[in-house]
Amino acid sequence: MKRSFVFLITLLTVGLIGCAMQPRPPKVAHKISDTYVINKSNLVEISYETTDHLLKNLKMQLNHDQNVLVASFVHVKSMELSSDFGRIMAEFISSRLSQKGYAVVELKFRNSIYMKEQAGEFLLTRAFKEITAAHDAQAVIVGTYTGTRDELYVSARIVDARSGKIISSFDYRLALDKRLKQLLSS
Repeated sequence: MKRSFVFLITLLTVGLIGCAMQPRPPKVAHKISDTYVINKSNLVEISYETTDHLLKNLKMQLNHDQNVLVASFVHVKSMELSSDFGRIMAEFISSRLSQKGYAVVELKFRNSIYMKEQAGEFLLTRAFKEITAAHDAQAVIVGTYTGTRDELYVSARIVDARSGKIISSFDYRLALDKRLKQLLSS
């Protein structure tokens, strides 16, 4: 009887430890090897999840009191092409950063950034140092996207303003629904 009791307690302990060690899946995204697949279609939630992942993956801390710039996400084929999708992602990421207490510069009110009507704000490589210095920015959030008939691939990065090095990144894919296709075609 005593052996059965000890065996039962040991079995329960091992079982509980095994359950406790199982990772919980993320709420919005799930990981398939190194690829995140976001199953939601709400761009506000997707952009907030993107921001949260970028902040979680930081290689160095950002100062809440020093400026962060957010550029419109651009199509990977042409860094001068954006869409309503690229512009709204930048807007929502800016909002989320502000909610998290970071100092975000509103680029629409600045004239030292290259702006193309109906295309959004682009940070051109040759002007990167000048723009970040003019805004006393510690970092810039940039992103690219491309799609297939059924999916959209998005890559978001935080770039250190001083070195130009990537200090955080988050890549994922989305199912391309009718609403998302409309935002991409604009």
